[in-house]
Amino acid sequence: MNPTERLDAHTPTTPRRSRQRSWRTLAIVAVASLALAACGNSSDDTSDEPDATQPATSEAIDAETETTANSSVVADTVNPDESSPTSAAPTTEPADDESDLGEFQPISGVPGVTDDEIQFGVMATGPSNPIGLCILECYSSGVQAYFDYRNALGGVHGRQLTITHTLDDEVGAGQVKMLELIGSDDVFGIFYSPLILGPGIPETADAGVPVFSTVQSGPAAAGLDNVYQPGVPYCPDCVRKAVVHTAVLAGATRIAVIGLGASQASKDCVALTADTFRLWGPDLGMEVVYTNDTLPFGLPNGVAPEVTAMDEAGVDYIHTCMDQNGVLTLEQELQRQGLAEVTVVLPQGYTDAEWLANNANLLEGDVFGSVFFRPFEADLDGTLVDEMIAAFEAGGVYVNDLAVQGWINADMAVTGILEAGPQFDRAGMIAGLNGLTDYDAGGVLPSLDMTKQHLALTGATAATDGPAVECIAPVFVRDGQFTLVNDPATPFFAYDRTTSEWTEPEPSSC
Repeated sequence: MNPTERLDAHTPTTPRRSRQRSWRTLAIVAVASLALAACGNSSDDTSDEPDATQPATSEAIDAETETTANSSVVADTVNPDESSPTSAAPTTEPADDESDLGEFQPISGVPGVTDDEIQFGVMATGPSNPIGLCILECYSSGVQAYFDYRNALGGVHGRQLTITHTLDDEVGAGQVKMLELIGSDDVFGIFYSPLILGPGIPETADAGVPVFSTVQSGPAAAGLDNVYQPGVPYCPDCVRKAVVHTAVLAGATRIAVIGLGASQASKDCVALTADTFRLWGPDLGMEVVYTNDTLPFGLPNGVAPEVTAMDEAGVDYIHTCMDQNGVLTLEQELQRQGLAEVTVVLPQGYTDAEWLANNANLLEGDVFGSVFFRPFEADLDGTLVDEMIAAFEAGGVYVNDLAVQGWINADMAVTGILEAGPQFDRAGMIAGLNGLTDYDAGGVLPSLDMTKQHLALTGATAATDGPAVECIAPVFVRDGQFTLVNDPATPFFAYDRTTSEWTEPEPSSC
């Protein structure tokens, strides 16, 4: 059985997925009636505009398997430092399937639940973060956009979804801020997107508070039943076939892996990525010729010596374990030294149309190798991706991958509440969500088995205990556009995780 067949065998249509898709009957009306401004929920939440570096010239790679698709993701977005009023959820006709909305029943004694609202807190790293990435504003805007969309349909169990706290963790104050949210009577669950993960997470588990976070939270979420992230379970020593296959797609032969010395996560990424290439690369014509996990945070002195060393080693492909703006510094130096044809793996930035437009020539030919949600350029029929894009447009959301993850996290919360039934509480929500075997956020994600989502996997247990496949949709930058490798109908590759032997993935709809 090939990876695609295995995936199809584990993704039956369920009532939950059907209910999510039935929301689409009201989506156009609902989203059109949203007020502009999902972006601002707290007076202390101002945003940083992602760094825009002047474009330079570059040469595109030649990939015969690529299919150029529509790259107009969100045409009218606002800079995250432009303030917008909080949008109010308008009323609309009730859905024809009452199971989409749940049923109102009085509830008492549940924190964050009133007769009118289900209340949530959001915590993320604000605009003072050292990498200059839009985190708090973009992530919270994604959550709010989903709430607006859902509230316009009628809410959940007769209640509207609201954000009552929006906190900046100030990088180092995560534990204190998390304890503040845990102790609040007007917080049912927490949405969490920090730069530095971990502080306060054990306390949420002790308190039984559901936490919805980003894929970056994988290390902190492992083994905790109350913490959710929208990817396969974290495994600190699992080699990933997608890492090597992306280099195959780029025609790479001589590999460099670089990261930051100040971040243990970055250093671990460099080591594991290099080991992954050493495992499968030789049989595929690839060799690791340069590694460096000591680069200073922010690259204050540039990377000229490192790029020179990579040039001397004949590097034609660089896998980066660093932030989005650090990659731009690397790109500029590659351009300066006449190495623009070297393919760079971009860690973040997919869906960020403004970042791409401002840096299109620098990024030309590079690849986003870890796109884990359905690309906007893929076929969107039967999914909620088009509704998500419309809600982002209506809310003036600055779109990046954190905004998308905010939307997904909000859908996770609603899914769990619906699964718990009209007499829901935190424990019921957690149990309901953890019992699903094919959650897909209405087609925004490949199907996830939530019964395995909280496992603390290792390289020794992942093949037998973890998900059978990992679905990734590599996206190249070509001619200034986000460009799919595969056909829009099958944008993902399904990578077999049940064996350590190299297996070729096949295009899949996942």
